[in-house]
Amino acid sequence: MTADFNLDPEAAAFDRRIEDRRNAGFVPDIRRAVKCEYFYKSFWRDPHFINLYIGEMVENYLRMLGVYGGHNLKILDVGCGAGYISLELARSGHHVVGIDISKKSIESAKETLKSNPFKTGFGSLEYHVMPFSEIEGNYDAILFSGVLHHLDDLENTVCKAFELLPPDGLILCHEPCHEMWRKEDATHVALIRTLLSLTGFWYEHDLGTKTHLDQKIFQSYIEEIHTEYVTEKDPHEEGQSPNDNSANGQEILACLRKHFEEIEYKQSFSFIYRLLGGLRGDDKTVRKIADFVTLYDKFSVENGLLKPNYFYFIGAKKKLRFSL
Repeated sequence: MTADFNLDPEAAAFDRRIEDRRNAGFVPDIRRAVKCEYFYKSFWRDPHFINLYIGEMVENYLRMLGVYGGHNLKILDVGCGAGYISLELARSGHHVVGIDISKKSIESAKETLKSNPFKTGFGSLEYHVMPFSEIEGNYDAILFSGVLHHLDDLENTVCKAFELLPPDGLILCHEPCHEMWRKEDATHVALIRTLLSLTGFWYEHDLGTKTHLDQKIFQSYIEEIHTEYVTEKDPHEEGQSPNDNSANGQEILACLRKHFEEIEYKQSFSFIYRLLGGLRGDDKTVRKIADFVTLYDKFSVENGLLKPNYFYFIGAKKKLRFSL
């Protein structure tokens, strides 16, 4: 980040965010998560939904790290938040350092680590409150999980990551590409939510009666959904933080590809992260619906029927080329 960039408002936003969640009963551990009514539409509402989304992310991280890096890696998790991904990496035998500018998030991460009952095969894990610009040392891999799009200066950040990595070091990220998402994609979400509402399985019980027989209202709802996903917030929400979506997916990819050799690029989910938590009903039926819409999301993205809202990238340091 640039030297004059003020991190205080960003840190304060995430401090408030984690405090509100913890006060509502949120447990930042995907293996010990509990149902939390605080989340009205997010996957964090139910452990089953968390596994479908965050569990998938962790599986992809571990697969990529294992295939391209190996085992027992020294990993820096930048912007680790409450630490739930750092914790899973360490549980898989890696040696992880998690850093974040939010003091409250790191406090929560440390509390969760202290009570961790899953110790077999555990590598190591430590957390620190600090900006990425102040980190020192060498790491086998650096993870940015939903972090790069918050940064005002991608170039300095990616160059800093390059400096911290050895010649065979890896950079790994999962970042949004909301600019790719179309109104055609929003139409799928509008259809699913309306059908769920009409059958009583969506939290907005009156949605179906408003949209199913009026084209203008349905069109307006599609546009509302498109805005919701592109901005990652509902109209009444303030947004995640002051610098959310400071960089889009194409800008992030261009910067990563400038400094690192792309090893793998993989499209992520299209819509479930703002849909699963809105399901309502008995657990057995709701979880079957959640499984199906997750399958539908993955199938549609993989076959080009829907555009993704996020992507995975893993790259290796570019080898210096000398000409005689």
